[in-house]
Amino acid sequence: MTFPVFADVPFYPLVFPLFWGAVAVFLLEMARHLRVFAATTPATEQPAPLGQIGLRLAGLIEYALVQTKMFRDWRAGLMHAGIFWGFVLLTIGTANVVTGGLIETVLSIPFDGMLWTLISAMQNIVAVIVLLSIAWALWRRLVTKPPRLTFNRDALLILSMIGGVVLTELLAEVFEFAAYGDQPGAFVSAALAAPLRAAQSQQTLEIAFATMWWLHIILVAAFLVYLPLSKHLHIVTAFPNIWYRKLKPRGELPVMDLEREDATFGLKSLQDLGWKDLLDGFTCTECGRCQQACPAWNTGKPLNPKTFIMGLRDMSVEAEHGLDLIPNSPIVRETYGLDDATPEKARMAQPIVDDAIPYDAVWDCVTCGACVEACPVLIEHVDKIVGLRRNLVLEESRFPSELTGAFRAMEGQGNPWGQPASTRTDWTKGLPFAVPTVASLAADGRLDELEVLYWVGCAAAFDERNRRVARAFATCLDAAGIRFAILGQEESCTGDPARRMGNDYVFQILASGNVDTLNRYGMGERTIVTACPHCFNTIANEYGQLGGSFRVQHHSVFLQGLLADGRLRVVEDGAAGPVTLHDSCYLTRYNGVVEAPRDILGSVPGLELLEMERSGKQTFCCGAGGGRMWMEETRGTRINAERTRQALETGAATVVTECPFCMTMMKDGLADAQSTNGGVVSSTDIAEVLAGSLASVQPGGRQLPVLQ
Repeated sequence: MTFPVFADVPFYPLVFPLFWGAVAVFLLEMARHLRVFAATTPATEQPAPLGQIGLRLAGLIEYALVQTKMFRDWRAGLMHAGIFWGFVLLTIGTANVVTGGLIETVLSIPFDGMLWTLISAMQNIVAVIVLLSIAWALWRRLVTKPPRLTFNRDALLILSMIGGVVLTELLAEVFEFAAYGDQPGAFVSAALAAPLRAAQSQQTLEIAFATMWWLHIILVAAFLVYLPLSKHLHIVTAFPNIWYRKLKPRGELPVMDLEREDATFGLKSLQDLGWKDLLDGFTCTECGRCQQACPAWNTGKPLNPKTFIMGLRDMSVEAEHGLDLIPNSPIVRETYGLDDATPEKARMAQPIVDDAIPYDAVWDCVTCGACVEACPVLIEHVDKIVGLRRNLVLEESRFPSELTGAFRAMEGQGNPWGQPASTRTDWTKGLPFAVPTVASLAADGRLDELEVLYWVGCAAAFDERNRRVARAFATCLDAAGIRFAILGQEESCTGDPARRMGNDYVFQILASGNVDTLNRYGMGERTIVTACPHCFNTIANEYGQLGGSFRVQHHSVFLQGLLADGRLRVVEDGAAGPVTLHDSCYLTRYNGVVEAPRDILGSVPGLELLEMERSGKQTFCCGAGGGRMWMEETRGTRINAERTRQALETGAATVVTECPFCMTMMKDGLADAQSTNGGVVSSTDIAEVLAGSLASVQPGGRQLPVLQ
């Protein structure tokens, strides 16, 4: 007998053309997807195929195999793990069928067949787990209906097909055991087969077995053919998408070469995207975690990161219909008189804005990164949205009118407030100690004395409320005996707002000037400290694109170090009361600084930290990121109002911030909320909390001056 393992299966050899024919169709459909990838001419660099293998392999294990992000919602995580791992493990049985029983034959040799017996038992257990998980998934979609899930026929069809594949495989084995006798290991099938032997005739059992067996193979083939056309394609694309994930700092936007004559500024159409961007689209699981995390969507804005990525996928699929599977060359077109104006160019050149994403939604993004943090398959939403902004600003001059003033102010005055550089040091007036500038130290030949450059930032220089933060931080530095200085009038905006608004031209002007200034004073050899997470992120992660390599710390990390080293001493008792901490997106999600502010608060006697539900890397944006600080919020609820509501729910008397933008937004949000319902909740920066708790005598006998 040619295939003894499947001697009881009627017409068994037909399995080969059926299954492998489906595999051929699957490969052709995948080739069609890859064809549209090849038609792109990316405006930005793409990930290296084999770069940083160790990191990529670790990420593959963490995110694709262990699926850590899925388990942030443990119920959905368990359900998905049951389906995913069950489906993978049950593939052993399918592979055995389509290879003529080769796998069973080989694995039955060691240990007198014990290995295959264990595999059979495992597959029985897994089949039950998968069926229970499928039932759970259908219950969620049809009964409980979580808002973040996309309700469509494709999801229901996929779940039904997976359930059908597993159920028919299990039932085929049950009827086989009932008709021809049990086999070792498959104890679930054996238990279900026992009562059938007495209840049904041999002929009925044989027919039932053949029917279930072939129905299983037909469903497997149908699943293979349908898979490239469905959102479930992520079971194939998730692995390469995670492997080729962005390994550069999350806060580093793609570099732009403004000098290239043939450059496309930003992203306008599919042909401007890279293959990894299109892979993101085909990898979207439509789970809605990004939607659930997005502060814009949660406050009634048209931006939905999930539908944006789905829109890119839909555009890609539509573009495929105009692409030849094998592209012709200029020689072929000339030889056969083919027209170069093929439909592919029109489809690939179709604008993304107003197709995959509404124009207003492009500007609703606060670039907080919540969508990227939430995505279980590591899709990059923010870089694409900023790429769209770049094109709208630099090529179409199509952007909210209120940005015009901010762009002009940054380009003309070096700051979005439009204030003269001569007022950058006004915050130092009244301090009981001198705050020198780097230029003055250099002029006196004392630059070698400098330990720290304090990067003040525009907000702390020009906004009255944030000037108090700068004074408090400087007080902490002076109390610790730190030799620090500021750039003063030589400092300008880092360019973060301009870049996130899409104006990379202004960003590069500002950033290049700052890099030149910092390099001229040798600041690459010293520590730069700033209280602004946006300045911190830009200098640390993006100035390298322009030749600047600097060691930067956020002021919370630096202050934590001073406390740990014993260079600062707090009072031994106090009555600070309950506070809640608002985490900055650009500090926590983008740069991983979570514990430092909490350590500082923990060092203050009498202070009780009440965490908000959305905290740490799951923080909720204040609404000022991505240049939104200078844009009116006219759609839905104000984001800072929603975050204020979350803060007030804790019952804390003070909201502690760690970012000047967050300070402004929380201050305004608290003022608006308490003007209607009363209350005395205030906002303060982490540096103000520490400065207000310092002992009058510091280590080394330094007497703390009185801050006016």
